[in-house]
Amino acid sequence: MVRKGFSLIEVLIVITIISVLMGIGYVGFEVVYKNTTTNSKLSGITQNLFYLLVDARRGAVIKNRIHCIKFENGKFSSFVDEDLDGISDDGKKSEFSLEDSMEVYLNGNKVDNFLIYTYDGFFLKNIGGYLNTDYSNLEIEIKLERSKKIIIENSLPKMVE
Repeated sequence: MVRKGFSLIEVLIVITIISVLMGIGYVGFEVVYKNTTTNSKLSGITQNLFYLLVDARRGAVIKNRIHCIKFENGKFSSFVDEDLDGISDDGKKSEFSLEDSMEVYLNGNKVDNFLIYTYDGFFLKNIGGYLNTDYSNLEIEIKLERSKKIIIENSLPKMVE
């Protein structure tokens, strides 16, 4: 008598092999998904900051007015600030927020807030009411988990991987 079909043991072995392969594939997919999501979030934030910095710098050159780039409470903002008090002079400002898990580094040091002024195309620091070129060679990094993006390098707004 010749049997046609598979025995129960053969079916169980095939199901076990398929289960193991699917488990390995799921773990690999999860890692790729998480890395892609992290990089996507970082890219979006760095593009927002890049355009905020470029717009502030452009406004300072074209309008011949001092612009402030402010980071405070997880929020970046840009506005005209002729009196160097860190508050918008005309009430207008551009802003966006970071996710809670993102960290900001200025020249390699983690910061919770800072002010950068731009005038005549340079990034400047306010020291006692006077603008100083201490920030003319600055670097801003945004980190999320183990990934990071650098926004400014050598006083030029650019995105560096």
